[in-house]
Amino acid sequence: MFKRVLVPLDGSSLSEQVLPVVRELLEGGAEEATLFIVGEEPRATLQRRTGLTRSLPITGLVGQLPRGVLAATPPAYAETKDQAVEREEHELLEYLDQAGRSLVEAGRSVRAAVHLGEPAQEIIEFAGKGQFDLIVMATHGRSGLRETLQGSVTAQVVRSGVAPVLVIRPKVGGDEERAVRGHVSAGASST
Repeated sequence: MFKRVLVPLDGSSLSEQVLPVVRELLEGGAEEATLFIVGEEPRATLQRRTGLTRSLPITGLVGQLPRGVLAATPPAYAETKDQAVEREEHELLEYLDQAGRSLVEAGRSVRAAVHLGEPAQEIIEFAGKGQFDLIVMATHGRSGLRETLQGSVTAQVVRSGVAPVLVIRPKVGGDEERAVRGHVSAGASST
């Protein structure tokens, strides 16, 4: 019996297709599911904020000058690395909160965890420390059998042997498939 289930997601709707399976596992006796996502480590923004300039009509004391608008200069915000990391983690936790609502609404114990770094390595390390009985994850299988066996995040997790892995190949169709192929989510990793 699987008591603790790890569910790595990557921000795509395809990776979320494992959630109904996870719900079935929880309803069948699993005690807890941990939704997990790995984001890219953000960098500090190098620009300093110089102030916000808005577009305003040109007017004068004696009346309106020739009609026109001053060009607005976009603000340049500065963000330290710590601020960028905090923002990234917050955004990813919000994503996991949304993704796991169906599990929580069903009265199940669901946790969320965010790590920054290389996806396969972070999943393997987290799974090893958490003593999970099962890892449930999707594979996009975009590049055929060879990449699936050699280079995907899912394949690396399977080869690690850290825990049994239930691999689900999501159903893909039309627009959704094109959206995933072009999907680049800040901080989301591909499986």
